[in-house]
Formats: sequence, C-alpha cells, structure tokens
Amino acid sequence: MTDRRSFLASLAGGTGLFLFGAPGLQAGTGRAPSDVALLNVALELEHTAVFAYGLAAGSGLLSKGALEVGGLFKQSHEGHRTALTQVIKDLKGHPIPARKSYDFSAFELKTEADVLRLALFLEMKAAHAYQASLPQFRRKALLEAAGRIMGDEVNHAAVLRSALGKGPVGGWGQLDEVGF
Repeated sequence: MTDRRSFLASLAGGTGLFLFGAPGLQAGTGRAPSDVALLNVALELEHTAVFAYGLAAGSGLLSKGALEVGGLFKQSHEGHRTALTQVIKDLKGHPIPARKSYDFSAFELKTEADVLRLALFLEMKAAHAYQASLPQFRRKALLEAAGRIMGDEVNHAAVLRSALGKGPVGGWGQLDEVGF
C-alpha cells in the first residue's frame, strides 16, 4: 500500500510543479511555471477525479443518494477537464492525457464512508492546488476561471464533509482532511 503523500506526488506526474515543495516553482529551476504548465497540473487533478468518481460509481458501495451526488460531481469534473483541455490547446500547449488507471491503494475502500473520504481528500487537494496556482497565472481570465473551479472543489468538499457527518466550517483552514 502506498501512503497518501506518495499518492499525491504521483498526481503531479511528470509536471514537477507546485503541488509539493515550493509553491509556484518548477522543480529545480527557481522559475514560475507557465500558464500551460499550471493548467496541465489542474487537468491531471481533473482526470484523477473523473476516474475516482467513475470507480466509486461502479464499486457497489454507494447508496442511491451518494451515487447521485457523485454523478453530479463527476459531471462537474468532466466539464472542468473539457474546459482545461480546450484552453491548453488555445494556448498552443499540449494537454496531458488521462491515465488508463489511477492507484488508490493508499485508501482502504471497503465502505461508503471510505469512498466518501477518498472523494473528500481529492476535492481538498484540488481546492488547495487551485488556490496555490491563483497568484501564478499570467492571464487574468485564467485566474478568474481557476477561482471559479476552486469554488466548485470547495463546494464538493463541503457536501462530502456533511455526508461524512463532519460539521460546518468557519474558514478555509478548517476544511482540510483532519480526522482521516
């Protein structure tokens, strides 16, 4: 079983960007990443979420309500993925493709609550990644779009927290995955 930090590092794939280490710096260069590089990190997170929600839907572990909400969240991530892919192409970049599979062995997925905790973990990491990327974008339109997507991720996390019986939070720092 891999640990969660290794799992997160694997999400960054070959991009070597800001998710771990110095925010906003390309590994070993001391330079801020390009908008396309930031968008590709976001795209990898969206690929991962789409895969995870699909996996959850087919797991047989979710109640009807959780399955319905998960389907809505998957559609949201598919929309983010489509938009990010198009923007990367518009910027003459190359969108990173989705992997054939993602390894969630860092999470024990035996119950609905386990699946919801994985979803919460992914939503929180995506929200934090978008938040960390905001000051790095060079184009204002990308900053605004990333902020809107970050809002979606935070909304998903709040719903998942509620489904897990976690109380409301008063601020950003309280939304994290404490209690996993």
